[in-house]
Amino acid sequence: MDTKQTIIDLVNVCYAKGIRKVVFSPGSRNAPLIIAFNEHKGFECFAIPDERVAAFFGLGMAQQTHETVAIVSTSGSAALNYSPAIAEAYYQRIPMLVLTADRPPEWIDQGNGQTMRQRNLYQNFIKKSYEINHETTHPDELWYNVRIYNEAINETRIEAKGPVHINLPLREPLYDFKLDFNNKTFVKIIDQVSPPPELSTQVLDSLSQKWNQSSKKLILCGITPRSQALNDLLSTLSADPSVIILTETTSNVTHPNFIEQLDRVLFTIEEKDGQNFKPEILLTFGTNIVSKKIKTLFRNWDIEEHWHLDESDIVIDTFKSLTSHLRSDLVHFFKEIIKRTKHKNSTYAASWHKQDQLCKRKHESFLATLEWSDLKAYEICLNSLPENSNLQMANSTAVRYVQLMSKRADISYYSNRGVAGIDGCSSTAAGAAWVNVNKTILVTGDVAFFYDSNALWTPYLKKDLRIILFNNQGGNIFRFIPGPDSTEQLETFFEAHHNKSARHLAAAYDIAYFSADNEAELTRSLPSFWQDQTDNKPAILEIFTPRLKNAQILKSYFRHLL
Repeated sequence: MDTKQTIIDLVNVCYAKGIRKVVFSPGSRNAPLIIAFNEHKGFECFAIPDERVAAFFGLGMAQQTHETVAIVSTSGSAALNYSPAIAEAYYQRIPMLVLTADRPPEWIDQGNGQTMRQRNLYQNFIKKSYEINHETTHPDELWYNVRIYNEAINETRIEAKGPVHINLPLREPLYDFKLDFNNKTFVKIIDQVSPPPELSTQVLDSLSQKWNQSSKKLILCGITPRSQALNDLLSTLSADPSVIILTETTSNVTHPNFIEQLDRVLFTIEEKDGQNFKPEILLTFGTNIVSKKIKTLFRNWDIEEHWHLDESDIVIDTFKSLTSHLRSDLVHFFKEIIKRTKHKNSTYAASWHKQDQLCKRKHESFLATLEWSDLKAYEICLNSLPENSNLQMANSTAVRYVQLMSKRADISYYSNRGVAGIDGCSSTAAGAAWVNVNKTILVTGDVAFFYDSNALWTPYLKKDLRIILFNNQGGNIFRFIPGPDSTEQLETFFEAHHNKSARHLAAAYDIAYFSADNEAELTRSLPSFWQDQTDNKPAILEIFTPRLKNAQILKSYFRHLL
């Protein structure tokens, strides 16, 4: 195999197609890739020893830039550690190029070290998988590999965007060769033009007719990147009294006419209240919804007309009521609908807003006298966020607590809700911070934080990264989920109760450390914590809250809303 030419071609295609960030985990079989990408001088190369951290770090960068990031592993189990981040990227639709170095195929299952079956390794949660020719004795075989590189990178960017895998069997020698990138040899580049899909005039006219006839229309927004154009169009639609728009934090759209704290509103609505709140037309867009309550409610309501709007051809029927999958660019669709719609006399939006205002008053009255707890600490921290921050919300309780608080238009909200695991929340935030000019803040629970503590080991923690760690000594969510909260195994097998602190981790990784275990200490610590005068270091604020009281207080909060 001509390893040298194969690797040169890969690097040249990556550069020509705009990839600029490559995350490596040290290894031997991937040595030719490490050497080549670094010697090219056109890439920002990262070295992160823990493959799981490396993959989530790459995901965080791609999440923010919307550009394909390459991650490169050695052979064997190292490649398996990419799996959680690849699955998250697949369901969050984040573009990533996954490059795994491998042994030649004749050595698979032959007792060779760091060797396993890597072909189609991620087949259940990857857009496409490729394996290059391991022997290139003919020019056509080199041409084939170049075509694969082009096709794979293109595929990461076609809606629905996502991760694509190339497995690269590499023969020794792995180090003993020189690569000359000054010799500008021709490399074939294949671009794939994929314009945003648009619905026909006939279809838009038909949809608009149904829309105008309905007096109860609900738009539910899932995970979407921040878009001022989309926000403005939805704001225009919300002026129609027959239209109500429900958003989550991860929807990244905001307006006074939107219902933005849907979990606290939905808790007060029962299935029997369908006469006032059930939509005649449900229009959804974006990916996964956090709220379990809305899934339960809408599935039980058996909604007659449900349109899901998506740029891809992936059919999503979250509420078991889908009647039309509309493949269209979001901005184009809403522009065309607004041209064709007429306001309808209705009390539908008013009913939702009345319920929202009632819940808001009860929310504020409860928090006004609230004792020290997770809920109180979240209120204080979120109210003090620096302007234009990038907020990363860990799973599981963090994203749910944030959903209860008032959303700010200047904050961008992100969370790994594709698969919703706790395994890479800190690493994702670190990657996001690296490419973001604004301050990145991670709010996380203790189990998610300690699980992903190797994220602190990377040398790429920006000094303006801030981690707010809620330490309630375990997975506190299991104390208010019906089922685990009443089992004898709660503390050991569900909550995973512990008495650990992040203080010594912060010291080990040279990170500024703050702590608070009451309201006065938290209020006093926050101004210094937010400042960029922590010896040019990232910072952790560890907030200790009463683990037994937190669940009781949250349950009391929801009872108070009724």
